[in-house]
Amino acid sequence: MASVWAIGDIHGMGARLETLLAALPRGPEDVTVFLGDAIDRGPDSRGVVNRLLAEHDADPDRTVLLWGNHEDMAAAYLTGKHPCRIVYDDFDWFRNGGIETMKSWERDPPECFKRECPDDLARYFSLLKTYWKAPTERFPELAHCVWVHAGTKHRKPVEETSPDTLLWTRGDFLDNPDLSGRITIHGHTPTAEPEDDYFRIGIDTGACRSGPLTALQMPERHIWQALPGQTTRDFPL
Repeated sequence: MASVWAIGDIHGMGARLETLLAALPRGPEDVTVFLGDAIDRGPDSRGVVNRLLAEHDADPDRTVLLWGNHEDMAAAYLTGKHPCRIVYDDFDWFRNGGIETMKSWERDPPECFKRECPDDLARYFSLLKTYWKAPTERFPELAHCVWVHAGTKHRKPVEETSPDTLLWTRGDFLDNPDLSGRITIHGHTPTAEPEDDYFRIGIDTGACRSGPLTALQMPERHIWQALPGQTTRDFPL
């Protein structure tokens, strides 16, 4: 049986990403979904972006790259093209890790403030989706699941939900259970351990804040983590 792997917020932690991917027992029919916020804060956003591009190029049908709110802020500044309707000020991205990201492209201040998007980062932006649903013919047991960066709008189809919600939501989504039967698999809100409510599974475990980088295997509901110090562990959710 094929699996869907979701990988939480990487935030420029390139070495931890490499450790995690090396540990995952991914099969040739598995799909890997990267839940966004691959960039910012950590030291190696460029390395992360190029590893995700390599994952996509090796198997584009089984690699899903999602927008995160950090990609949205970066694309808004560097290209002016981004899915959210939010109008950011000129320093929102830099206050949230944009300087570290541009340093990984060897652009120190003041060079980092130029509105020139590196070619590999622009290509990465061009491949991003705001959500993903597993094809029912391949994954019928996951028909009730949706993969997004931040969360969903209760009682509303994900196809009709604003990217502002999919990339930024917290309170309304986290505090009020979704009674529709849908399970939302998401990152965005960091927690010490993965959170499994009956309507959502959150796997942002603060990789850029000394936490592990987490992957979720579905439908097996199994957790795999790369820990600080480049060690790994796995356990059932």
